[in-house]
Amino acid sequence: MKKWQLKIFCVFLGFAFLLAFSGAANAEVYMKQKRHTDETKVMGKTQPAKDEIVITWLGKDKARMDFDQDKSTIILLDKNVIISLDHTKMTYTEMQIGEWEKTIEESMNKEAKTDEDKEGAKKALGFLKGLKSLVKFETKVTETKEAKRIKDWNCRKYILKTNMPMVKLTSEIWATEDIQVDFNLYRKISNAMMAGLPGMQESLKEMEKIKGVMVYSESSGSAMGANVKSTDELLEIADKTAPAGAYEIPKGYTKAKA
Repeated sequence: MKKWQLKIFCVFLGFAFLLAFSGAANAEVYMKQKRHTDETKVMGKTQPAKDEIVITWLGKDKARMDFDQDKSTIILLDKNVIISLDHTKMTYTEMQIGEWEKTIEESMNKEAKTDEDKEGAKKALGFLKGLKSLVKFETKVTETKEAKRIKDWNCRKYILKTNMPMVKLTSEIWATEDIQVDFNLYRKISNAMMAGLPGMQESLKEMEKIKGVMVYSESSGSAMGANVKSTDELLEIADKTAPAGAYEIPKGYTKAKA
């Protein structure tokens, strides 16, 4: 059962990190970020340290995030769908916005090959349903008087505290107002990613206290008794038109079960 609980933990931790690492959007924007996560041991499982480059394209009612060369996520608000691309397998999955619980369940059932795995998946799904009734994101943003220049940007320091059952994070965020942005599109995308999670609307509202674009973030805390630490750095942001087909499923990719 621990194997499946670990999967659930990773999903929720990802949502918590997304809050801490959020950026902003113009009509169409290109963002390049560098992310590092320290090695973490959770429930006896070791998650190795990881460095990755994340490329984000934000257009009108759509977005695309590329995680290194292996995976991409496409969000289409007009179709109410989130598409996940696996470039190594040349496959894709689709999820209606707000149906993250159903997607996790289908993924577990797909990977459960043995009777033991199936029994573990069944117990973990019960754990998930019980956890859902308890989970509520709580965030608190505090603006400080500290300021410094990072690269070409004048930045202000904020402290973000994120709490939920089994996950507690504190993030030191440096944000700049030197980059002129329109947050309306970003908020739509964030709402789509977080749809259906208890307390998320209040958390997104709290995040609005951070003025400008996040340039650097360092987060640390605990998750399921394990210490976690990560950093996120903005390398580049620019008004730029996305490549043709960026928001489409590539030719030759086949649909896989979630």
